[in-house]
Amino acid sequence: MTVHQLPRYSPEFNPLEFLWRNLKKQATHLRYFPTFDKLIEKVDSKLRYFAGLPSAIKGVMGRYCETLGAEAAA
Repeated sequence: MTVHQLPRYSPEFNPLEFLWRNLKKQATHLRYFPTFDKLIEKVDSKLRYFAGLPSAIKGVMGRYCETLGAEAAA
């Protein structure tokens, strides 16, 4: 087992960060929601979008997957 010390804040090593960043960009960035329910509705809609398109999730996490693939091949 090899232990690698990671920086305190390293979103590039957490694949979910890529998904959340893209979700925020598409669903909430620079948008006004008159109620909290409207915000939840929009976020749920985008999560359903990503759930239905596995290729979209892979695209969002592409940089992470490429890095992971390179390390697995080594």
